[in-house]
Amino acid sequence: MKERPKLDIPKTITEKVANIIGYSIFIGTLIFVIITFPSLLAELPAHFGADGEVNRYGSKYEMIVLVVIPLFLIPGLEALERFPEIHSYPRRMDESNIEEFYLHSRMLANFAKNGALIVFAIVFIEIINYGLIGTSTFGAFLLPLILLLTLGPVGWKMIERRKIR
Repeated sequence: MKERPKLDIPKTITEKVANIIGYSIFIGTLIFVIITFPSLLAELPAHFGADGEVNRYGSKYEMIVLVVIPLFLIPGLEALERFPEIHSYPRRMDESNIEEFYLHSRMLANFAKNGALIVFAIVFIEIINYGLIGTSTFGAFLLPLILLLTLGPVGWKMIERRKIR
């Protein structure tokens, strides 16, 4: 298949629910960041180690960069989700299974996007809690949680992709 067709495949309930959860958590946390920002200490955690301990502190204004990154990242991930025909597929994709591959790939992009939204929310919460009360929310669970949310959906969907015939 040289040029892949664009198919109109409706969003699944799972994709819609994932969007509601991902965007709600991210937007809620973003509002929390905006409300609490004036009350934060001048120096906040800027880097966490694998054990969840703070490795570096920086100006609270560095957090603005963390808020801006998803504002550029998310539209790119949304675009990737909307155009599954540009994704990479195995050679076994043909007219008989193209819709299943497109849907599967789109769901992977959806879960990756929403996982990224939740990861940013988790990092915001961790930084703000240190800035407000001086303690960790997630501690040693921070890195495993981030890895689970970013790599979990990819691994899961790649295993499922092998089942498509």
